[in-house]
Amino acid sequence: MVDPTESAGDVVTGATALAGLILVYLGSVASGYASFERDQQDTVRRSYEFRAWFGFAGMVFAISAAVLALLGKWLQSEGVAGAASVLLLIALIWGVAIALLTAREIR
Repeated sequence: MVDPTESAGDVVTGATALAGLILVYLGSVASGYASFERDQQDTVRRSYEFRAWFGFAGMVFAISAAVLALLGKWLQSEGVAGAASVLLLIALIWGVAIALLTAREIR
């Protein structure tokens, strides 16, 4: 059986990389929203707010996974390190959902 504390460093690396990608996505969402004229922004606000908050939630999952992995490694806690791995898996699935939602908007 694999000791989750041994893979905690990999979880930190993966989670922080995913958080960085999501940050780029959030920047793109903000840029896209800002490209509309002020009177047009009211029309698209709901869509852009949803995308931004959805991306923010994914970033919280990813950063939380990194923090838990660091704590798990530091405390030598298999439970905390295992929870970090599960949270990273959720964040990765969330990232796939972000990509799917973005791809579906291109028509």
